[in-house]
Amino acid sequence: MMNMPNSSIERLELIWNSYKISERLKGARFDNYIPGSPGQEKALEKCVAFTREGVRKIEKGQGLFITGPVGSGKSHLAVAALHEIVSKNIEQFGFKSESDIKIYGEPEYHGKLCSVISVVDLLDTLRAGFDSQNGRGKAGSLLSRARTDDILILDDIGAEKPSAWVEEQLYALIDIRYRMNRSTIFTTNLSVKELEFNIGPRSVSRIIDMTEGVKVEGKDWRKKRLSER
Repeated sequence: MMNMPNSSIERLELIWNSYKISERLKGARFDNYIPGSPGQEKALEKCVAFTREGVRKIEKGQGLFITGPVGSGKSHLAVAALHEIVSKNIEQFGFKSESDIKIYGEPEYHGKLCSVISVVDLLDTLRAGFDSQNGRGKAGSLLSRARTDDILILDDIGAEKPSAWVEEQLYALIDIRYRMNRSTIFTTNLSVKELEFNIGPRSVSRIIDMTEGVKVEGKDWRKKRLSER
């Protein structure tokens, strides 16, 4: 852990845990991303450069559009960038409890809010919400955070099966974040042309306008690890 007061360490741990990042990605940092190609090295440098002015960029609604093949470390870089920004500016970040009932003695931190959401999971949750009475509360809460949080990672956009409904839902989300100047980090395995086919050119146009492009080139590190066994 970096040199931080105990109160800041406690705040960072509580806030970071509230994002409910998958165990596979929760520990993703810049210093444990190992580039396997010049393209990955350049991608790492661009993400690091973005975080140096991370809070200013968030407040201006600027984000990242991280593209590249499966297994090249796009999600790792996205989460590492978020952690770098939050940890270096911890006093400006807070979290929102899922419960409206405050537990006595529970610390309460106000500040910028963040979410890390798989696009496939988001769409599955929205479908379940439309299909059942019990699912509507969860879907509404997740969608509200996705629309309004100060910074949002939308992981693996374009992985879902294309449909008019998918295009409509994603356009509505991306458009409102675009109009509200909300910072978003997108990751995708698809090219711009492929993404336009999957989610529609209107959404892709807004993504390009609200982000800095980061291309992660290189082989699938999972296959590389398998070949080394």
